[in-house]
Amino acid sequence: GVFNVTGDSMPLVEVQVPSQMTMIGEAGALSYFEDGFLMESKFDDGAHAHEQSCCQKCRMSCRRSCSGENMSLVHFTNQADSARTLGFASNLPGHIIAINLNEVPENVLFTMNGSFMMGTKGTRIDLARADCKQCCFGAGLCFQKLDGNGTVFLNAGGSVIKQSLDGETHRIDPQSLVAFTKGLSVSVQKAGTCMTMCCGGEGLALTTLSGTGDYWLPPRPWA
Repeated sequence: GVFNVTGDSMPLVEVQVPSQMTMIGEAGALSYFEDGFLMESKFDDGAHAHEQSCCQKCRMSCRRSCSGENMSLVHFTNQADSARTLGFASNLPGHIIAINLNEVPENVLFTMNGSFMMGTKGTRIDLARADCKQCCFGAGLCFQKLDGNGTVFLNAGGSVIKQSLDGETHRIDPQSLVAFTKGLSVSVQKAGTCMTMCCGGEGLALTTLSGTGDYWLPPRPWA
């Protein structure tokens, strides 16, 4: 649906949800919704056409938990005859960015753990294993993997900017990466000489992104 973002440092996102459409979101993100919504907490993200078994739901929720989300998601279904407004907000200063999965390669987006806030039903929230080296330099063992054909809203501290690579390599602060598309490989590299690693203020290593694709980062991470 159509959405509007109000505010800058602590934004509120208001989405016009069409009749009989469902949005899914992380627990605690809700600000308000108009009359007509059914609010349900489920272990299922609703991405599968058929009802999943209890074991399948448990497996999905455990994988989702490993990607930084709660084991359950909140489903907001507009049962009214016309569009209704759903509002949600971040719990920390920063931006909420909207990314249409139809506009990224193969409808797949990788994000840092816990970045997902809200999305249309049909968005699958899974995990993707990161390079073992990443666990020592800010990324953890897993990335969040989002795929679907709608818009997702991501939460990030600071002012988020988008960068595009075309067969290039960028080096960034290990805490700054928010999301990246397929076509980019993420690794780590020494920050420099021993003097630089000890006194340069960036730690032992920097995160590197190489290949062709897009990524999003705040100029300085929220700490």
